[in-house]
Order: sequence, then C-alpha cells, then structure tokens
Amino acid sequence: MSKGRTGAILASAGALLLAGAVPAYGQVRGAVALASAEICQPVSIQKPADLNFGAMIATRSAGQVVLGPNGGRSATGGVILGSAAGVSSASFQVAGEPHATFTVTLPASIEITSGPSRMTVAGFSTGGTTQALDASGRLALQVGATLGLEANQAPGAYTGSFTVTVAYN
Repeated sequence: MSKGRTGAILASAGALLLAGAVPAYGQVRGAVALASAEICQPVSIQKPADLNFGAMIATRSAGQVVLGPNGGRSATGGVILGSAAGVSSASFQVAGEPHATFTVTLPASIEITSGPSRMTVAGFSTGGTTQALDASGRLALQVGATLGLEANQAPGAYTGSFTVTVAYN
C-alpha cells in the first residue's frame, strides 16, 4: 500500500471511532437541582420546681410514697403521710420548634441520702415518654416518682438529684 492510502484508511478508522463516542441522537443535556437546609431551634429544658415528697413518718413496716406527675400523693405499707406543705412533682419547661415531638428520658432509679441513711426513688413518670410542643413551641412537663422507705427508716432531710433529658424525634 502506498503511504497516502494508508493514512486515509487510518484517518477514516479514527473518524468512525470518534463518531461512535458521541451520541448520534443529539446534544448533551443537564438538569439543575437545588440544595437546601433549614436550621431548627434546638430543644431546651429548664427546671422551675423540684420533686418534693413532703413529710412522712416511717413505721416498723416498709412502705412507699407515690407522687404522681399531677402532684397527687399517696402512701402504701407502713408509711404515714405528714404535712403536705411543699409537696410537688418536678416541673420542667421544654421549648423548641412549634408542634415538634420529643422523647423524654427519665432515670430508672436514684438514691437520696441523709448522712449514712438512704432511700430509693424509682418509677419516674411523666404520663408518656413521647410529648409534643404546642403552637408556640412550649410544654410544661411534670415528673412524678415513687419513694421507697425501709422499716424504721431513720429520720432526716433526704436529698439527691436526677436528670431529665429531652430529644427531638
């Protein structure tokens, strides 16, 4: 073969390969998508009132004091209720995005102490673990619990602390 003819054949083959790489049906097209994000108000919690079981008298039998989220108090077993002055369920103010739902996490139990003496607080409750904020993004959350007294529980002012956490669903 002559040089001119070989070059023409190679050029024709190259053009065919190049033509196969470009779509035969038209131009390259694209679509535009938007990216977006929304920053929401974080959920927050404040404590206006502590959990206070009030005054009681221990007897020779063990017992319990139940304090509901609504502030109602009752005793079982060998506990005699004393003055109701200061009795209150714990109160929390939750704030965040309007109408958002959130989960409340409560402790399983805690100990409260007076010197070497101890009592167990358990059965923490709010009336539901999932709650919803109102149209203004607020909710008053009440927490109750059950206090366990041993037989002949030592007199004293018992204290301890607990944590309530909230998180958006």
